[in-house]
Amino acid sequence: MGDTDSPDFNKARGFLIGYSLVVALLWFFGADLTQFKLMGNEIYLKENIRHVWLVIALINFYLWIRFLQRLPKRGLRFDENMHEALDAALIKICSIVHKRVAFRKAASEGVEKNEGELVNLQLSGVLSYRDELEHERGREFGPTGPWDYSYPYRAKVNFSMYKKFDKNGEIVNSYGASSYEATPNLILYRAAVVYAFLKGVVGLTWFTDNVWPLLFGCLSIGVAVFKWWQINSVVHVTFVNAFNQTLTPL
Repeated sequence: MGDTDSPDFNKARGFLIGYSLVVALLWFFGADLTQFKLMGNEIYLKENIRHVWLVIALINFYLWIRFLQRLPKRGLRFDENMHEALDAALIKICSIVHKRVAFRKAASEGVEKNEGELVNLQLSGVLSYRDELEHERGREFGPTGPWDYSYPYRAKVNFSMYKKFDKNGEIVNSYGASSYEATPNLILYRAAVVYAFLKGVVGLTWFTDNVWPLLFGCLSIGVAVFKWWQINSVVHVTFVNAFNQTLTPL
Protein backbone atom coordinates (compact mmCIF):
# COMPACT_ATOMS: atom_id res chain seq x y z
CA MET A 1 0.00 0.00 0.00
CA GLY A 2 3.05 2.28 0.01
CA ASP A 3 2.53 3.44 -3.56
CA THR A 4 -1.22 3.76 -3.00
CA ASP A 5 -0.57 6.20 -0.14
CA SER A 6 2.05 8.14 -2.09
CA PRO A 7 1.59 11.92 -1.88
CA ASP A 8 2.15 12.15 -5.62
CA PHE A 9 -0.94 13.56 -7.36
CA ASN A 10 -0.38 11.66 -10.61
CA LYS A 11 -0.12 8.32 -8.79
CA ALA A 12 -3.30 9.02 -6.83
CA ARG A 13 -5.11 9.84 -10.08
CA GLY A 14 -3.71 6.74 -11.78
CA PHE A 15 -4.82 4.43 -8.96
CA LEU A 16 -8.31 5.93 -8.88
CA ILE A 17 -8.85 5.77 -12.64
CA GLY A 18 -7.32 2.28 -12.96
CA TYR A 19 -9.31 0.79 -10.09
CA SER A 20 -12.54 2.51 -11.17
CA LEU A 21 -12.09 1.17 -14.69
CA VAL A 22 -11.63 -2.38 -13.38
CA VAL A 23 -14.77 -2.06 -11.24
CA ALA A 24 -16.79 -0.76 -14.20
CA LEU A 25 -15.57 -3.61 -16.40
CA LEU A 26 -16.32 -6.23 -13.74
CA TRP A 27 -19.86 -4.91 -13.47
CA PHE A 28 -20.41 -4.53 -17.21
CA PHE A 29 -19.23 -8.04 -18.06
CA GLY A 30 -20.86 -9.68 -15.04
CA ALA A 31 -17.64 -11.14 -13.65
CA ASP A 32 -17.80 -14.04 -11.19
CA LEU A 33 -16.21 -12.63 -8.03
CA THR A 34 -16.34 -15.85 -6.04
CA GLN A 35 -12.99 -16.87 -7.51
CA PHE A 36 -10.01 -15.02 -8.98
CA LYS A 37 -6.24 -15.28 -9.34
CA LEU A 38 -3.84 -13.53 -6.97
CA MET A 39 -0.13 -13.73 -7.80
CA GLY A 40 -0.79 -16.81 -9.94
CA ASN A 41 -2.80 -18.65 -7.27
CA GLU A 42 -6.50 -19.46 -7.51
CA ILE A 43 -8.48 -17.80 -4.73
CA TYR A 44 -11.96 -19.04 -3.84
CA LEU A 45 -14.27 -17.00 -1.63
CA LYS A 46 -16.45 -19.00 0.77
CA GLU A 47 -17.85 -16.57 3.35
CA ASN A 48 -19.65 -13.21 3.02
CA ILE A 49 -19.63 -13.59 -0.73
CA ARG A 50 -22.69 -11.40 -1.09
CA HIS A 51 -20.71 -8.48 0.41
CA VAL A 52 -17.84 -8.59 -2.10
CA TRP A 53 -19.21 -5.63 -4.03
CA LEU A 54 -19.48 -3.59 -0.85
CA VAL A 55 -15.81 -4.20 -0.08
CA ILE A 56 -14.94 -3.19 -3.66
CA ALA A 57 -16.97 0.00 -3.24
CA LEU A 58 -15.22 0.86 0.03
CA ILE A 59 -11.77 0.42 -1.53
CA ASN A 60 -12.87 2.57 -4.46
CA PHE A 61 -14.14 5.22 -2.04
CA TYR A 62 -10.81 5.20 -0.20
CA LEU A 63 -8.92 5.84 -3.46
CA TRP A 64 -11.45 8.57 -4.34
CA ILE A 65 -10.83 10.32 -1.02
CA ARG A 66 -7.05 10.06 -1.40
CA PHE A 67 -7.23 11.65 -4.84
CA LEU A 68 -9.50 14.43 -3.59
CA GLN A 69 -7.03 15.19 -0.79
CA ARG A 70 -4.21 15.57 -3.33
CA LEU A 71 -6.02 17.90 -5.69
CA PRO A 72 -4.12 21.16 -6.20
CA LYS A 73 -5.50 24.32 -4.66
CA ARG A 74 -8.48 25.50 -6.72
CA GLY A 75 -8.17 22.25 -8.69
CA LEU A 76 -11.92 22.05 -9.29
CA ARG A 77 -12.08 25.62 -10.60
CA PHE A 78 -10.94 26.77 -14.03
CA ASP A 79 -7.16 26.91 -14.32
CA GLU A 80 -5.23 29.56 -16.26
CA ASN A 81 -5.65 27.76 -19.59
CA MET A 82 -9.41 27.49 -19.09
CA HIS A 83 -9.60 31.18 -18.22
CA GLU A 84 -7.68 32.04 -21.38
CA ALA A 85 -10.27 30.09 -23.38
CA LEU A 86 -13.03 31.98 -21.55
CA ASP A 87 -11.29 35.29 -22.26
CA ALA A 88 -11.15 34.53 -25.97
CA ALA A 89 -14.83 33.55 -26.00
CA LEU A 90 -15.87 36.76 -24.22
CA ILE A 91 -13.86 38.94 -26.58
CA LYS A 92 -15.36 37.18 -29.61
CA ILE A 93 -18.91 37.47 -28.32
CA CYS A 94 -18.55 41.13 -27.42
CA SER A 95 -16.91 41.98 -30.75
CA ILE A 96 -19.90 40.44 -32.57
CA VAL A 97 -22.67 41.85 -30.37
CA HIS A 98 -21.21 45.36 -29.98
CA LYS A 99 -19.67 45.85 -33.43
CA ARG A 100 -22.56 47.97 -34.69
CA VAL A 101 -22.65 50.22 -31.63
CA ALA A 102 -18.87 50.62 -31.70
CA PHE A 103 -19.06 51.50 -35.41
CA ARG A 104 -21.60 54.24 -34.72
CA LYS A 105 -19.44 55.60 -31.90
CA ALA A 106 -16.32 55.66 -34.08
CA ALA A 107 -18.22 57.24 -36.98
CA SER A 108 -19.55 59.98 -34.70
CA GLU A 109 -16.05 60.69 -33.39
CA GLY A 110 -14.77 60.85 -36.95
CA VAL A 111 -17.33 63.47 -37.87
CA GLU A 112 -16.49 65.53 -34.77
CA LYS A 113 -12.78 65.44 -35.57
CA ASN A 114 -13.35 66.02 -39.29
CA GLU A 115 -11.60 62.74 -40.14
CA GLY A 116 -14.09 61.84 -42.84
CA GLU A 117 -16.58 59.02 -43.35
CA LEU A 118 -15.86 55.77 -41.48
CA VAL A 119 -15.63 52.86 -43.94
CA ASN A 120 -14.04 50.11 -41.85
CA LEU A 121 -13.60 49.33 -38.16
CA GLN A 122 -11.55 46.60 -36.47
CA LEU A 123 -11.77 45.85 -32.78
CA SER A 124 -8.90 44.45 -30.70
CA GLY A 125 -10.09 43.45 -27.25
CA VAL A 126 -8.53 42.64 -23.90
CA LEU A 127 -10.25 41.76 -20.62
CA SER A 128 -10.05 44.73 -18.25
CA TYR A 129 -9.24 42.55 -15.25
CA ARG A 130 -6.04 41.42 -16.98
CA ASP A 131 -4.67 44.94 -16.75
CA GLU A 132 -5.44 44.99 -13.03
CA LEU A 133 -3.77 41.60 -12.56
CA GLU A 134 -0.65 42.91 -14.27
CA HIS A 135 -0.71 46.07 -12.16
CA GLU A 136 -1.22 44.18 -8.90
CA ARG A 137 1.36 41.47 -9.65
CA GLY A 138 3.58 40.71 -6.66
CA ARG A 139 1.44 42.47 -4.05
CA GLU A 140 0.91 40.40 -0.93
CA PHE A 141 -2.83 40.92 -0.70
CA GLY A 142 -3.58 41.53 -4.37
CA PRO A 143 -5.54 39.20 -6.69
CA THR A 144 -3.71 35.99 -7.53
CA GLY A 145 -5.44 35.12 -10.79
CA PRO A 146 -8.63 35.19 -12.88
CA TRP A 147 -10.42 33.01 -10.30
CA ASP A 148 -10.44 36.01 -7.92
CA TYR A 149 -12.82 37.93 -10.21
CA SER A 150 -16.52 37.48 -10.81
CA TYR A 151 -19.21 38.79 -13.11
CA PRO A 152 -19.68 41.52 -14.26
CA TYR A 153 -16.11 42.85 -13.87
CA ARG A 154 -14.71 39.49 -14.96
CA ALA A 155 -16.48 39.91 -18.31
CA LYS A 156 -15.67 43.57 -19.09
CA VAL A 157 -13.82 43.91 -22.40
CA ASN A 158 -11.83 46.98 -23.42
CA PHE A 159 -11.57 47.32 -27.21
CA SER A 160 -9.04 49.36 -29.11
CA MET A 161 -10.56 50.65 -32.36
CA TYR A 162 -8.60 50.62 -35.59
CA LYS A 163 -10.48 52.79 -38.10
CA LYS A 164 -10.37 53.60 -41.79
CA PHE A 165 -11.92 56.85 -43.04
CA ASP A 166 -12.78 58.04 -46.49
CA LYS A 167 -11.69 61.65 -46.54
CA ASN A 168 -12.31 63.34 -49.88
CA GLY A 169 -11.82 60.05 -51.73
CA GLU A 170 -8.64 59.12 -49.89
CA ILE A 171 -8.49 56.25 -47.38
CA VAL A 172 -7.01 57.41 -44.10
CA ASN A 173 -6.06 55.04 -41.28
CA SER A 174 -6.63 56.06 -37.68
CA TYR A 175 -4.96 54.27 -34.75
CA GLY A 176 -5.86 56.76 -32.07
CA ALA A 177 -6.34 56.19 -28.38
CA SER A 178 -10.12 55.90 -28.69
CA SER A 179 -11.54 52.77 -27.14
CA TYR A 180 -14.81 51.05 -26.48
CA GLU A 181 -15.87 49.14 -23.38
CA ALA A 182 -18.37 46.29 -23.51
CA THR A 183 -19.79 43.87 -20.97
CA PRO A 184 -21.91 40.93 -22.17
CA ASN A 185 -25.15 40.29 -20.35
CA LEU A 186 -25.35 37.42 -17.90
CA ILE A 187 -26.86 35.01 -20.44
CA LEU A 188 -24.03 35.59 -22.92
CA TYR A 189 -21.48 35.33 -20.11
CA ARG A 190 -22.84 31.95 -19.06
CA ALA A 191 -22.88 30.82 -22.69
CA ALA A 192 -19.19 31.76 -22.91
CA VAL A 193 -18.47 29.76 -19.74
CA VAL A 194 -20.23 26.71 -21.21
CA TYR A 195 -18.28 27.10 -24.45
CA ALA A 196 -14.97 27.37 -22.58
CA PHE A 197 -15.90 24.32 -20.49
CA LEU A 198 -16.69 22.21 -23.57
CA LYS A 199 -13.51 23.39 -25.25
CA GLY A 200 -11.58 22.46 -22.13
CA VAL A 201 -13.13 18.99 -22.02
CA VAL A 202 -11.94 18.30 -25.57
CA GLY A 203 -8.72 20.26 -26.00
CA LEU A 204 -7.33 21.10 -22.55
CA THR A 205 -6.18 18.99 -19.61
CA TRP A 206 -8.03 20.61 -16.70
CA PHE A 207 -11.13 18.43 -16.96
CA THR A 208 -9.38 15.10 -17.54
CA ASP A 209 -6.74 15.80 -14.88
CA ASN A 210 -8.93 17.07 -12.06
CA VAL A 211 -12.64 16.55 -12.66
CA TRP A 212 -13.07 13.38 -14.70
CA PRO A 213 -11.33 11.05 -12.18
CA LEU A 214 -13.74 12.20 -9.47
CA LEU A 215 -16.78 11.72 -11.72
CA PHE A 216 -15.57 8.31 -12.91
CA GLY A 217 -14.83 7.30 -9.32
CA CYS A 218 -18.34 8.29 -8.25
CA LEU A 219 -19.77 6.26 -11.12
CA SER A 220 -17.83 3.12 -10.26
CA ILE A 221 -18.61 3.44 -6.54
CA GLY A 222 -22.28 3.85 -7.37
CA VAL A 223 -22.19 0.79 -9.62
CA ALA A 224 -20.54 -1.33 -6.91
CA VAL A 225 -22.99 -0.20 -4.22
CA PHE A 226 -25.94 -0.83 -6.55
CA LYS A 227 -24.63 -4.30 -7.37
CA TRP A 228 -24.22 -5.07 -3.66
CA TRP A 229 -27.74 -3.83 -2.92
CA GLN A 230 -29.14 -5.82 -5.84
CA ILE A 231 -27.52 -9.05 -4.68
CA ASN A 232 -28.57 -8.60 -1.05
CA SER A 233 -32.12 -7.58 -1.93
CA VAL A 234 -32.48 -10.81 -3.92
CA VAL A 235 -31.07 -12.79 -0.97
CA HIS A 236 -33.46 -11.00 1.39
CA VAL A 237 -36.50 -11.66 -0.80
CA THR A 238 -35.51 -15.33 -1.18
CA PHE A 239 -35.12 -15.69 2.58
CA VAL A 240 -38.49 -14.04 3.27
CA ASN A 241 -40.26 -16.25 0.73
CA ALA A 242 -38.67 -19.37 2.18
CA PHE A 243 -39.63 -18.29 5.69
CA ASN A 244 -43.23 -17.62 4.64
CA GLN A 245 -43.47 -21.02 3.02
CA THR A 246 -42.45 -22.71 6.27
CA LEU A 247 -45.34 -20.94 8.01
CA THR A 248 -47.92 -21.91 5.39
CA PRO A 249 -50.06 -24.78 6.66
CA LEU A 250 -50.05 -27.97 4.58
